[in-house]
Amino acid sequence: MRLPLRHQAESKTIIVMKSILSIIVLICTSLILTAQTNGVGIGTNTPTHTLEVNGNTKLSGNLYFENPGNYTGSSAGSYFLVRDNSDNVIKRYVPATSAFSAINSTVYSIINISTSGITDFDTGIPTSKYHVIIGGFIVRGQNNDSNINITRPNNLGDYIPQYSARSFKGMNAAGVETWRIKFTPNNGRIFDRTAEIRLSVSAYRRDMLTTINNQIDYNMNAVTNGVASIPAPALP
Repeated sequence: MRLPLRHQAESKTIIVMKSILSIIVLICTSLILTAQTNGVGIGTNTPTHTLEVNGNTKLSGNLYFENPGNYTGSSAGSYFLVRDNSDNVIKRYVPATSAFSAINSTVYSIINISTSGITDFDTGIPTSKYHVIIGGFIVRGQNNDSNINITRPNNLGDYIPQYSARSFKGMNAAGVETWRIKFTPNNGRIFDRTAEIRLSVSAYRRDMLTTINNQIDYNMNAVTNGVASIPAPALP
């Protein structure tokens, strides 16, 4: 018995729909198996990791890394991800284009120094962006003469090698607070001749320092050996 034409059309439609659904199921199954095997790709059909995004990514919430892993390659040409505290946006930090890298070491070779030393040397490094620390120094006479001493003003024979080297903050002519350097003999002493000083100075980016340790106070009790506790960071 032949079906009416209307029923024949409905039957063909049902068969076609079943075929389309079967094809969709096969495609979805294939995609799921591919995602389980190779990872999930956004903007790429050939992901090489669990999740690979080819393009820019924008997050409206927080981003957490439970296990970011360790990088053991060369730091040359590498970038950092930092959070800009002004807008709380994660940005790429490129050391090659920065005035100072995360930790920058510079040697200042200062010549023709007064016998009183240096009381205020402006490095031009802004205090709003960097911390500055003097790591070490070498004192010489003019033309790299190692025969230089410090003496009391009225006693040229009293040679006592004691110096004060430190960095401090001060305002420049433009009204910008910058790091300054002071290097002088202690207790009113002076150099016995014109001096040359080489200072090893380290500048640390403030936004790269996650914590700053509290001051450590220790009483030596007039002995020569001491053991300090491990610095405890002041957490924000």
